[in-house]
Amino acid sequence: MSQKKGRRLNWLDALRGLTIILMIIYHTCWDLEYLFSHHIPWFTDQRGYILERIICFSFILISGYAAGLSHHGIRRGAIVFACGVVVSIVTLVFMPESVIIIGILTFLGSAMIITALLDKGLSHTPAVFGIIVSLLLFLLFYRVNSGNLSILGFPIATLSGSLYKNYLTAYLGFPFPGFFSTDYFSILPWIFLYLTGYFIYHLTSDVAKKTAGPIRKWGLLSLLGRYPLEIYLVHQIIIYVILKILQWGGII
Repeated sequence: MSQKKGRRLNWLDALRGLTIILMIIYHTCWDLEYLFSHHIPWFTDQRGYILERIICFSFILISGYAAGLSHHGIRRGAIVFACGVVVSIVTLVFMPESVIIIGILTFLGSAMIITALLDKGLSHTPAVFGIIVSLLLFLLFYRVNSGNLSILGFPIATLSGSLYKNYLTAYLGFPFPGFFSTDYFSILPWIFLYLTGYFIYHLTSDVAKKTAGPIRKWGLLSLLGRYPLEIYLVHQIIIYVILKILQWGGII
């Protein structure tokens, strides 16, 4: 089911909008902590990490779910991937100390393209089976960036260092020694979380069709949720400018 013009899953937009608000809060705290030397105790401990994980998991699951709604996954994925490349270039030129290489947009664009290319086969996979296998593989590969296969955080196998060579292997999930990015989402393990969202859509597609309705012209959450890419691209600039003005005014 595609989201026909004038009809959307407003509840999905609202969930995405809520995640966007959490993302804005997180990045505001990140800027305060690391760019404006304004220490936020909770942000640098386990609570900040949990908030970051909630945001990442939500975005990827929602994007995977939305993949089931689109008939233009390759085109959309190419646009998102290109935006990720632009973000990498901009941060490399203007903020090399906070460079983003293989960030969330690069991953989401890649996941959209991969899922669209495999859609015929994936869509015929029993949804419950797909969810279970995708979650198990996500857990298995969750620490692959660190060189391990694990279950619930317990290493079960150490991968060969020869896998961790260059930027291509880093893109796949095997970052080479010295690789650095302030935002890093490789194909492994995150493609399996994305596919979990994709299969959740196929499990609930009949219900989703019944909940589609006219676009809500009101409601901040739904409004934000309709423009996630645009907001992602500009929100950090807006946050930085506002915080800079507050700093000049002696407020922070």
